[in-house]
Amino acid sequence: MFSTTGLFKGISCPEGERCNIIHCIFSHELRPQAVAVPDQAANKKRKLSEETDTKPPVSSVTISSGNIANGSTTTSQPKPATTSSVPPKIPKTLQRPVSPPPKPAALSKHVPAKPAVKESLNPRMIPNDPAGHAKRTLFLKHLHAQMERLNNEVAKGSHVKKADLTMSSDVLIRVALDEEEKIARENHKIYANVIKMRVAALKKMTVNEWIAHVISNIRVELQEKQTKLPPPIDTGLPLEQEHIVLPHLITDQTNLAKHGYVPTPPTDEEIAEAKAGVAASLNYEVCDRCKSRFRVFEERREEDGALTTNGPCTYHWAKPITPRREKTDAIKGPKEAIYPCCQELQGTPGCTTCETHVFKVSEGKRLASILPFINTPENSRPVKGPNGKPPNAVTFDCEMGYTVFGLELIRLTAVAWPEGHSLVDVLVRPQGTILDLNTRWSGVTPEMYSSAVPYEEKMAMDALLPPPPPGSSTSLSSDSPASGPLPIVSGPAAARDLLCSFLTPTTPLIGHGIENDLNTTRLCHPTIIDTIILFPHPRGLPFRFGLKMLTKRHLGRDIQMGGASGHDSLEDARATGDLVRFAVGQRFKRLQRDGWTLNDGVLMPPLPGGPPPTEDSKALGAGSGVKRQRIEVDQHGSSKKLKEG
Repeated sequence: MFSTTGLFKGISCPEGERCNIIHCIFSHELRPQAVAVPDQAANKKRKLSEETDTKPPVSSVTISSGNIANGSTTTSQPKPATTSSVPPKIPKTLQRPVSPPPKPAALSKHVPAKPAVKESLNPRMIPNDPAGHAKRTLFLKHLHAQMERLNNEVAKGSHVKKADLTMSSDVLIRVALDEEEKIARENHKIYANVIKMRVAALKKMTVNEWIAHVISNIRVELQEKQTKLPPPIDTGLPLEQEHIVLPHLITDQTNLAKHGYVPTPPTDEEIAEAKAGVAASLNYEVCDRCKSRFRVFEERREEDGALTTNGPCTYHWAKPITPRREKTDAIKGPKEAIYPCCQELQGTPGCTTCETHVFKVSEGKRLASILPFINTPENSRPVKGPNGKPPNAVTFDCEMGYTVFGLELIRLTAVAWPEGHSLVDVLVRPQGTILDLNTRWSGVTPEMYSSAVPYEEKMAMDALLPPPPPGSSTSLSSDSPASGPLPIVSGPAAARDLLCSFLTPTTPLIGHGIENDLNTTRLCHPTIIDTIILFPHPRGLPFRFGLKMLTKRHLGRDIQMGGASGHDSLEDARATGDLVRFAVGQRFKRLQRDGWTLNDGVLMPPLPGGPPPTEDSKALGAGSGVKRQRIEVDQHGSSKKLKEG
């Protein structure tokens, strides 16, 4: 049997106030009664109501004098108070800060908002692409065209708040990207139909309807997005102790050759063989863009001053992308790959023209015939960074341009890890005559070369300036751009010497696809951390994840948004260092699960007889020689060798 007393709690008692039943099954309204309350009741918490602002709080003094909180009085005459009247205190709940907190100043009408990252008209990456990059690009262009038409009509009209309703080109691109991404994520199976209906609706939309849409939706969404910042990187370690996990991330040197590294400098015999091969081929090369054969001259040809033959180069600057497979492919036939740069099928003539053909050299012995490789030299006194300490690790990135000697170094950037202080950021004068600066990818322009100052003069000028205050320019954030003209050095060897001044053979050198940077710098370094190896592609080589995609996935940050203006090596170097910080946090959690402990800044392995090693701990044990040496030193407990490790 179940109790039936709870079935009538929602019904008022028929007797009302006349009911004298102690445990009545009906509902009764509770009313405050004038009952004497001890003095301690004034200190108890009470619930705030609408009457709090107009009526004083109930205390033993007011009750004893006959004044009840609800305004009723007793029949007895008020007695004179024997104690002094106590002024009512403001409850602690009214003294707390307002929740939610006030909006940041960037949303105020009088304070300009922080400028957003510039984006190009290129669909954003999402986990499950509903239609493929080519179709999404086509739909995005139609969507942006209609938005641009309506935005131009608002700008031409005679509206009172025309300046507030008109969006700039960058904001308009961001709005189109947001709407296309939202449709792709929320309508995966019917993406094409939904976005076609949206484009058709924009075609029929009037100016007044567009203004109402901008006021109600777009402006609010833009303000919300401007206040959102990527979450900070939490490694579980203080910033100055993150380097102790780096030995567990060092790449195994025995597998570097298959990634394109040159682990040891080529011998003199191999260099002589490479030079003989180039001489026998009469300097004929294969264009790195259009794949046609041409001849290159180290010096300009006397009769016409040409550097290359076979006319101008016509090519597609983007790699072809195969559309997503569908169930109807068995009936309609397989889909052909499309170039995202012009939406043309693979095999069609190029959409971009360059004056000369270009080529790239990848073979180690031929690279050494142009500029010899060196091993990282011993360095007993590394140069200190802006914080006054030698860097625990160095993250570096290079930009390359095409010359008559192939793909050469034209910019080198190095930052301290994990702080992100800029150590070196210089332009490099290549050895050969420049054919193409490759600005779309390198970001280096002829104007940067013309405005550059020699590195020695820049250092002399900086030495005359007073030292910056702590925490100003020495602690650059990961998204602050380089300011002022860059200095320039005489050649790749000079840039390599600057990089090696901060390194020792045991200093971890961090980069993304670092084999390209090391090969153009002609450096063989034994302690390498490559984010391509840290975050491998599930399909294996030769597939790789790009730095832009990894930064967006793991850090929630957008980089390389310059479009045709190219990349910024300083931004790429700092993004690579932050990816390694993210990997350090993940690896430190695994080490803690496997029994590793942190004692006085030293990472200690699990004690003998502990839990059996997991698959992660087995993988950690198969690391580089530097890591094994550090673990052995930790077990012996020698403080002198621990510092050396």
